[in-house]
Amino acid sequence: MQFLPEAPDLLGAVATLLEDKVLGAVPAELQHQVRVAAHLSRLLEREARLGPEAAGRERELITALLGHDAEDPAAALAERLAGDDVDAEFEARAWETLVEVTRADLAICKPGHDRWEGV
Repeated sequence: MQFLPEAPDLLGAVATLLEDKVLGAVPAELQHQVRVAAHLSRLLEREARLGPEAAGRERELITALLGHDAEDPAAALAERLAGDDVDAEFEARAWETLVEVTRADLAICKPGHDRWEGV
């Protein structure tokens, strides 16, 4: 059986190559572009690894909050929050949901920031 690497593994390998081998071998005026390419490869690697689970969890959380499924749960939640019938309890539950969704997004695009506990 032939080993077929998955996209996250390939993206990680590209990022490592750029960081460990290419960066030091290119002229100084190109190093920023190499760093950006490595960063984007890492971001895409995390998106490929964590994105599907985060999207599924977001849909699950918003559906539970709304009490029904919607074609676009995020849009349905935004519409509900913009409406006049939002009570304090729903608003508090929505806040908790949005914090959890945002933490999952941050784990992909800005690791470390998803653990922030400030105000």
